[in-house]
Amino acid sequence: MTTTEDEDRIAIATPPSSSAPIDGAIDGVTQPGQGSSGHGGPGSWFAVRWADSSSRRVLIGWAVLIASLVVYYFVAGIPWSTNSVLIYVMAGLVVSSLGSGVRWKRLMLDWLPLVVVLFGYGILRGYASHTLWGPVSTYGNLSQQAFYSAQIWFDTHVVGFGVDPTVQLQRWLYRPGLHFWDYLAWACYMTHFFTSFIIAGVLWKTNYPKFRRYVPLFVGLTFIGYITYVLYPAMPPWMASEFHHIPSTTRIIDQVWKHLHIGLGQALFAGGNKFDNNVAAMPSLHGAYPMLICLFFWKGSSPRKRVLLAAYPICMAFALVYTGEHFVTDIFVGWIYAAATFYFGSKLLDRWEARRLRKAQRPSDDEDQAAPLDSFEPDLPLTASG
Repeated sequence: MTTTEDEDRIAIATPPSSSAPIDGAIDGVTQPGQGSSGHGGPGSWFAVRWADSSSRRVLIGWAVLIASLVVYYFVAGIPWSTNSVLIYVMAGLVVSSLGSGVRWKRLMLDWLPLVVVLFGYGILRGYASHTLWGPVSTYGNLSQQAFYSAQIWFDTHVVGFGVDPTVQLQRWLYRPGLHFWDYLAWACYMTHFFTSFIIAGVLWKTNYPKFRRYVPLFVGLTFIGYITYVLYPAMPPWMASEFHHIPSTTRIIDQVWKHLHIGLGQALFAGGNKFDNNVAAMPSLHGAYPMLICLFFWKGSSPRKRVLLAAYPICMAFALVYTGEHFVTDIFVGWIYAAATFYFGSKLLDRWEARRLRKAQRPSDDEDQAAPLDSFEPDLPLTASG
């Protein structure tokens, strides 16, 4: 004879009956999209999500966003500009959050300052090309006021041992007609225009505290770069070769755009944009952003991820020098800017966070002073769920 307590233990230890519903079935009925093996085709996958109102909103949102990209492409080309990429990243965040509800207030507070800053930066960067000082170079009908001698000397005598690195690399690797490594260099170069914003979007969705640290560092580095553009307008290697300051080189990025027959990109990167600034070479933000990403995610990353983090700025540096977009000097200065921004910016953010936590933990004047100390919990940052 067993007691009630013994019967409970037996019931817990007994495995479920074979007649119990399996995964993908409720009350013995197989759900749409699940066959006997638990897998369904694309049609079943779509039917399951369309039947749910939250998933349906997300599907419709993605369809509208993709349609807008198609229309944009046929009207204006690929949206490579910084502002366009940022807008589409924000739109993707809204669409991905439709199923759980969009936190509009948080979205606006977190991203609107970044949008305003980068829109203003994009305009001001263009006007910085109208430089007020620097040596004037002329060759035929060409004329440009910008610095070049310091970069050429450092690259030639310190880095290249008598030969400019861009000139040497193109002598070794570049031939008219383009090769696969030219397209790889172009692809690496183009990641500059969307990688930072995609990272910000992913962090906003998955790790909100890191997002709150990443954006100030990114914006700070951007504006330090802009200030330097104004104070030290500098020629890139391809322009220096046009004025015969260095031996002849080819602007490979422009050649790839022409070969791909994408007019907008060619106009944007060959000086056809009214806001383009061809003498904004010092520092190289193309080199600085990958270094900032590497430093930001280095702590706590696995060895395999660290290899990828370290490879990104190195590959970008090679692409920039080989394609004639930047001197090695520009990249070194960009790396220094990134390291300084990360170090000092992190210190300032740590102090701000510590002050905020102390303020949150400080009891108010009308609070009961007899309350136990452990009743005051720190005001931890909220994690964005969409």
